[in-house]
Amino acid sequence: MDWTIHHVNLETRNVRRAAAFYTDILGLTEAGWTFPSTRGYLPEEPDRLALLTDGRDSHSGLHLIAPDADFAKKNNLLHNPSVGGHVAIQVRDLDAVIARLRAAGVPHSVTGEFAIPGLRHVYVTDPEGNLLEINGPA
Repeated sequence: MDWTIHHVNLETRNVRRAAAFYTDILGLTEAGWTFPSTRGYLPEEPDRLALLTDGRDSHSGLHLIAPDADFAKKNNLLHNPSVGGHVAIQVRDLDAVIARLRAAGVPHSVTGEFAIPGLRHVYVTDPEGNLLEINGPA
């Protein structure tokens, strides 16, 4: 299966301080977040969410998010991507991944296009408890 790392999401208690480190010290570029029209609950305040783009597409790179204990509940998800961080893997055929998760009986959270324009998302934990986002074209 073709895949790439789309982004890494870090739980960040002080988003502005962390963003300043990545931009001022490491030289990364902060970009504005574009929300899809079918947006789910996602904070838009710059002290709660930051995007440090790698320039490949509008939302790939490093995401910084303040933890929100109610994020999963607000989005009707089993998994909370704002707590503990996660790696996002992008695939061409998200439906094939979802079918394999279902066939294996692996609990997962499927969203439509809710956080990043043009992408659907699946959240799942690996056997070691690491949260993963798997995304693909909407």
